[in-house]
Amino acid sequence: MIGLTVNNLREIFRSMQQFRAMYEDTGRSEIRTEIGEISLFDLEYLLEEAEKRLSHRQSQAIQLCLVQQMREQDAAVVMGIAPSNPVAMYATDGLRRLVVMIEQNELPRMRK
Repeated sequence: MIGLTVNNLREIFRSMQQFRAMYEDTGRSEIRTEIGEISLFDLEYLLEEAEKRLSHRQSQAIQLCLVQQMREQDAAVVMGIAPSNPVAMYATDGLRRLVVMIEQNELPRMRK
């Protein structure tokens, strides 16, 4: 994933539901983005690795705020923290860590 940034990854995760629906409808598992072709299976792998390698809060925030597109306040309630808590910051920190892991080749299936 050449040129992957936190913002790219954020937008890709925000599109996961549509990507999954497209795969179910068409069987197409790859999409073309500004950073190149991305496989749904690689993204699913990345979410699994996020659960294993990131803090629980970071992983939850990515799943709730980005993938499930919950409002930040609603995600905070689901996470069991105050609705005023800036949950999106957990997601951003987690995305930063994922980008670093990819850049350092720490995730075997992800190519730099």
